[in-house]
Amino acid sequence: MRFNKKFNLVLIASLSALSLAACQKNSEEIVTGNGISISRNAFNDKLKKAAGEQLVRQMVLTEIAKKELGEDRFNEIVKQATQQVIQSKASMGGEDKFKDALQKSGIASEEAYKETMINYQATQETFKKNINISDDELKEAYDNYTPASEISHILVDDEDKAKDLIKQLDEGASFQDLAKSNSKDTASVTKGGSLGKVEKGKMVKEFEDAASQLNDGEYTKEPVKTNYGYHIIKMDKKGQKGSFDEEKDKLKEKLQTEKLKNPDVLTQITRDLLKKYEIKVKDSDLKNALKDFTEQKKKEEKKDDAAKTDKPKEDKSADKKEEKK
Repeated sequence: MRFNKKFNLVLIASLSALSLAACQKNSEEIVTGNGISISRNAFNDKLKKAAGEQLVRQMVLTEIAKKELGEDRFNEIVKQATQQVIQSKASMGGEDKFKDALQKSGIASEEAYKETMINYQATQETFKKNINISDDELKEAYDNYTPASEISHILVDDEDKAKDLIKQLDEGASFQDLAKSNSKDTASVTKGGSLGKVEKGKMVKEFEDAASQLNDGEYTKEPVKTNYGYHIIKMDKKGQKGSFDEEKDKLKEKLQTEKLKNPDVLTQITRDLLKKYEIKVKDSDLKNALKDFTEQKKKEEKKDDAAKTDKPKEDKSADKKEEKK
């Protein structure tokens, strides 16, 4: 079992429907017609077979998350999800439009949407909590770390125009004003060319190399050519690298976030958590829900036992011969 990187909202909607259906009377007819009748029991059975195993996996992970994160943090996640629903309604223009958006996304209800956010956030935090970052990894990350700098630029197509703008800057023109009236970068033009905080690796090499040579308030004296055109780059505020102790928490968070993208890491953490809490599925129809996790764990344990058993025994025959002499 490998975790997908994207969260399947449509699936969660069906899982929520299954959870709700389980609370209803099983003998109730939900569809009738001329000689046709579908009971809730039959519907639940089909739904259970279609999505039951996924629901069990999600419910188990959520219950484990409650234990791992603690009641206070889990309740905070619930509050944040509630607030997110309120904000989503406001940004979409009201409750009716919000419900329409849910329906188009295949999400059954507002409660299902909120539950999706709670489950996702809680399990993500649980995974992150169980990702260990070694001291060596932190030290290597610190050595390679370059803090983000605040940078602005003006982007034009013509080199001569770029040179003319640099001349105007030399004569005292405002960088922001020139950017607003000349830059073709639509993302930054209204902000006077400001790109905000730019992390290492986010820009093309030519741009980064030129920017790295600048100090606060300086701009490039020659146009910087990239595949986008010609840039005039200004260093608004160069990032300052703190001590290891000052940066380590931020670097740890970054490394954990990167590892969260690895499905194999998430799968291994899940196996470890299932073992830690001694999780067992007792429903015979859902017995395979965690099979991929638990069976792999058993295989690994058998390999470990076999490795121990296969260790060559110490040959004591030579010692016995020596004693006879």
